[in-house]
Amino acid sequence: MQPNVANGKLLLAVAFSAALHGALPASAAVIEELHAQVPQDLIENGIDIAVFNDWAPDEFLEDGQLKGWSVELSQAISDRLGVSFNYVPTGWDAIIPGLISGRFDAAFASMGATEERLKSLDFVSQRTAGTGFAFLKSSGLKIEEREDVCGHSSAIINGSWDHDLMETLNAEVCSAQGLEPIDIQTFSSQSAAELAVQSGRVDMTAAARAKLVYMAKNNPVFEVGGLEAAATHSCIGVPKDSKIGPIFTAAIQALIEDGTYEQIMGNWGLNNDSMLSEAVLITETNPTP
Repeated sequence: MQPNVANGKLLLAVAFSAALHGALPASAAVIEELHAQVPQDLIENGIDIAVFNDWAPDEFLEDGQLKGWSVELSQAISDRLGVSFNYVPTGWDAIIPGLISGRFDAAFASMGATEERLKSLDFVSQRTAGTGFAFLKSSGLKIEEREDVCGHSSAIINGSWDHDLMETLNAEVCSAQGLEPIDIQTFSSQSAAELAVQSGRVDMTAAARAKLVYMAKNNPVFEVGGLEAAATHSCIGVPKDSKIGPIFTAAIQALIEDGTYEQIMGNWGLNNDSMLSEAVLITETNPTP
């Protein structure tokens, strides 16, 4: 951890933290057993949290405030630990380097626990999620089976879980069946990927299906196909072997048991969509718990 963040970034984190506290329900009781496990420097200085700023309904910025079910879950964890979180809204490209370097103690960024990432990070699952595909209603596309994605261009975030999935589909489906490959086009943000589809430059975008359904509900020129590929855990990222990983896992387990977890998911219409029944910590030595 780097407790002495540059003044501008620290003020930004404090401002967003204050806005977030104002937007959420009153704090719940601290679980003293979990509070006692938090390292003293984090109790004194707070836990530095990177929050992906472009992934509705999980975590996103709207009118200068952090919102999303993952953001609400982070606040519930903070309440149970009795430790303040210093939120920093962050683009995707800065999140993994920030965790590895110690700039961030954790990242609420709906991360997939890939084999490569597990070499340097641990992951606390928040729910499970599969990749969906969104395209313009006017395009006439039908994406119901895995082979339906072959021969089309797909806009995705560079370095994302979905990028790895597109490569796998190209090898295991398109090439194996003698179909045209997916034309993978990468972008720095999901909003840029969606704009490329909306402008007609790319056929479709691939991302967490729940995220795309939320997007299409707010932008009805889009349609989301029925295919949900490669369901996996959607996670909080923490540095490898960090004490934060087991503590956050225990906090989520407490939220599951007291009903807060389901309530948060219900706030976003996700209480029937791949919720956890038990908290999960994913590590290199325990990649499929």
